[in-house]
Amino acid sequence: MAWAKSSPPAGWAGVAALGMLAFYFATLTFLGGGWEFAWGQFSQYWWLVLPIVGTFGGQVYLAKNLKMAAGTGGVSGAAMIACCAHHVAEFLPFLGLFTAASFLIRYQIQFMFLALGVNVWGLIYLWLKHENHNKPFTL
Repeated sequence: MAWAKSSPPAGWAGVAALGMLAFYFATLTFLGGGWEFAWGQFSQYWWLVLPIVGTFGGQVYLAKNLKMAAGTGGVSGAAMIACCAHHVAEFLPFLGLFTAASFLIRYQIQFMFLALGVNVWGLIYLWLKHENHNKPFTL
């Protein structure tokens, strides 16, 4: 995979951010029952979804500048799962888990803020790590 090693960090960040957004839409389309639901959720919460996606792309950019192989995919993956976890609530009543379903639905925005907070924390961590290496940023 020589192309992967020579690709610029900004390109990786853009691909990662678009991939995260595609994951968001795919998850909502599958769990919500259609594209209209996914688009409706995005229209309602774009002001939280886009910063989550942007901070994930920023983490990938910094990780690639640091030449980190895995980056912080685990942190951002967990953040996105927390962001979308409330949609599992739509299936929980069928399993007899009404309390869990109502909890996830009730705290949907809080889950999204948690996801954003985790991503911002990861971005700050990588920024400080980058500064400690005294390496110039590359595109």
